[in-house]
Amino acid sequence: MGKIRILSEEVANRIAAGEVVERPVSVVKELVENAIDAAADKIIVKIENGGKSLIQITDNGIGMAEDDALQSFERHATSKIRTVTDIFHISSLGFRGEALPSIAAVSKLTLITRFKEDELASKIEFDSGHLRDFSKTAGNPGTTISVKRLFANVPARKKFLKSAQVEYRHIANYLHYQSILYPAIQFIFISEGKEKLNYPQAKNRKTRMKAVFGEKFFRRDFLEVQAENPQIKLEGFISGLEEENEGFADFRYLYVNGRYIKDRIVFHSIRSAYDPFVKKLRIYQKGKIPPFVLFLELDPSKVDFNVHPAKLEIRFRDPGFVHGFVKNAINQKLLEYEDAKYHQIKDKLRAQNYQGAASQLERKIFTNRTDQRRFSDIKKEMNEIYQPDIFKEKERSTTQSDILLQQKKILLRPEEDVINPWQLHQSYIFVQTEDGLIVIDQHAAHERIIFEKILHRIHGAPPQTQKLLFPIVIDLPPYLSNSVPELIGENIKIFQKIGFSIKTFSGDSIVIEEIPIELEDWDGGEIFINIIKQLQLEFEETEDFRDSLAKSVACKAAIKAGRKMNKKEMLALINDLFACEVPYYCPHGRPLIIKMQLSDFEQKFKRNQ
Repeated sequence: MGKIRILSEEVANRIAAGEVVERPVSVVKELVENAIDAAADKIIVKIENGGKSLIQITDNGIGMAEDDALQSFERHATSKIRTVTDIFHISSLGFRGEALPSIAAVSKLTLITRFKEDELASKIEFDSGHLRDFSKTAGNPGTTISVKRLFANVPARKKFLKSAQVEYRHIANYLHYQSILYPAIQFIFISEGKEKLNYPQAKNRKTRMKAVFGEKFFRRDFLEVQAENPQIKLEGFISGLEEENEGFADFRYLYVNGRYIKDRIVFHSIRSAYDPFVKKLRIYQKGKIPPFVLFLELDPSKVDFNVHPAKLEIRFRDPGFVHGFVKNAINQKLLEYEDAKYHQIKDKLRAQNYQGAASQLERKIFTNRTDQRRFSDIKKEMNEIYQPDIFKEKERSTTQSDILLQQKKILLRPEEDVINPWQLHQSYIFVQTEDGLIVIDQHAAHERIIFEKILHRIHGAPPQTQKLLFPIVIDLPPYLSNSVPELIGENIKIFQKIGFSIKTFSGDSIVIEEIPIELEDWDGGEIFINIIKQLQLEFEETEDFRDSLAKSVACKAAIKAGRKMNKKEMLALINDLFACEVPYYCPHGRPLIIKMQLSDFEQKFKRNQ
């Protein structure tokens, strides 16, 4: 008897569900995008238990007639594709034709839909892929789909779901992405019976972005980008070069033809466009892309969206063309920005009646754009290169008394003179050893030190705090206010153990009276928002709140690459590092110290041949 078998429809649907439905947000994504394709201008998303117990999507779109409603649960059923050619010219969001049958295969699903010209709505119920009921009922034009007990019949998949809080965050983030893209649609998000988001219809994306990110978003140094040719169009907002924009480092939103995308080609083009500017000003850490919200549109035949189950990745048919277009558009905008700044600063600094001081950014741009060099600068550079006594012979031989005197001087010298650490690019600390040298990543090392200190406090060590002169009220941006107060409230004792004294003030504000002693650059509370952002990312990965909070505070409190340190500071960092339990890796597992043998240098210089 042959070994090859044809899979049953039930098994095939569950396999398809594994490709389409990864977690609750996958269900929300498929159903919300169907609602958008159905021309809805109001979409309500309700969930319970992070979507694991209930997901309900209600829209006021065109709805479906009875035959279409039944047909939509057949595999490969779609209204978007007719021929093979259509696959390469997709302009809608949903087109796989497997969303509804796949979701129905791993849940209890109820669909109520009414075509606007029909008097009654059609009601269809599925349980684990089996049709249980079809009937007529009263209903408004549009569609409501309820999904209960997700993966109840597939326990192997259910066990891989994260906590309700993590799954909730994925759904909330997705709705933020979509709300920016479709300002004409009202999005309402309800979790556990409480309204978390409500973005009314907006006249344009800029108005919607203010609702999502807060009024302060456009008070920052963001630049509007617009570039197009007959084949491609780019518009949106990019960060200027002000240092205060670093607080918005999590805003990296890219949309391609109406989809939120994470694409390495475009990300690399953005980074390449910024490189000449950020390297010169050293505002951003190496490898980071400054904040942006960009919308890219091109011919649907030039891009393939069907290369990733969640459609987060795409494939451009001509990636070089896209890369060059995006890079040039952003580079040109930044060049215009710097030119404008330069002339503004030039007039400002050279005005006879000007009494104020230039900002750090203004001084850097003006200095970098000034062609004439001062003699003192050249002399300083030459003195660092030219050492007049490097080849000078010793005037006399060294005696025993000279050696004793030298040893005495060494014993009396400060520790930093004996060890003599030095900094490379204000980011790495070099220390000579007997058989070579060690190189320490100053940010990663400080991160490890703070991380272990905070863990000790969480497990019983007394907190070390600094009391603020005046309690500070932090207004949370809308995209954080729906979840952060609850997150803090549920874990308030852990926050207290590490040094925070926090009081929730209202749904959108919190009051902080004390902070951990490590948070030197408090920056008016902006760093706390950055800690919360980082915490949400960490918590999604580990689900260990204590570990996640320790990593988040350590990451944001640690000294940054690009900060100049004196020898005493470097020595203190080295001593604290080697007092750690794990002095070789940062909290995220990256190496923070590298040892190089003297023999490695001898080999490079071919001295051992």
